[in-house]
Amino acid sequence: MQRPTLLTALKKIGQNDKMALVSIPLKPKHEQMMKVVKRIVLVFYGFNYFNGFFIHFPYRIDVTNNSTMTPCVGMEPLTATPNKQICLILLAAQEMTIVVVVLNFQALLLFLIAHTAAMYQMLAYEMDALRESLNENLLENMELIRETLSTMIVRHSLTMDVVDLLKSLYSVPLGVNFCTNAVCICLFFYLPLREWLQFMPLLVYCFVVFFLYCFLGQRLVNSAELFERMVYSCGWENFEMKEKRLVLVMLRQTQKRVELLAADIIPVNIYTFATTMQAIFKFITVVKF
Repeated sequence: MQRPTLLTALKKIGQNDKMALVSIPLKPKHEQMMKVVKRIVLVFYGFNYFNGFFIHFPYRIDVTNNSTMTPCVGMEPLTATPNKQICLILLAAQEMTIVVVVLNFQALLLFLIAHTAAMYQMLAYEMDALRESLNENLLENMELIRETLSTMIVRHSLTMDVVDLLKSLYSVPLGVNFCTNAVCICLFFYLPLREWLQFMPLLVYCFVVFFLYCFLGQRLVNSAELFERMVYSCGWENFEMKEKRLVLVMLRQTQKRVELLAADIIPVNIYTFATTMQAIFKFITVVKF
């Protein structure tokens, strides 16, 4: 059931992106924001793959280490050839599969949130450009205003549909991810100091993923609020009655709260990140020290 929903979300994102490119003056803004989205995804991939292959893997595929996922039961002795090599290949394939699947899943979610926030920013920039064009000649630009507003209503509806699809797709996974990250961070500080280096990649991974989710969730909220302010201050009081109705429709849509929720309870924003880190610090300080 989740795959058709995801395909629908990707289809709406592609349609929204094509419509955003119609405005020629805003193409540089679109290219700039898409570069930021790509950098976020590439940095996430690069950092975690480096973390996994060069720091995490050596510990996880070491057949003599107690932290391996599976000690290749039934293939003893693991110090002999070819048992050792076969076990290393099995462990490496298992770890690589886990890392690739998890990172692709999370990178897709980060991309969807970042791209949706960028679409809200594009709408805000276009509304601001429309307001500036009104200062030149309102009567001559009225037909352009009418077409632009109609297109923006469609694009805003697509963007809101994508947000609703993201909520239905990732509400439960986000809730599970937030809980597991918080637990992993807490448990890390209960380890002896000599084992910190071994599990440091896991701590860094949990921290980075948790921060990026909350950072991009906050960026989505801020972009939606920016668009709402741009709609209200677009100079609608100088429009004709038909254009005023279009602005009213758009303004009613923008007043709907845009926010991702983990497990339909926890807001995905930077405040959640800050309060969670504070709560973890207090818990560790009180219980351990």
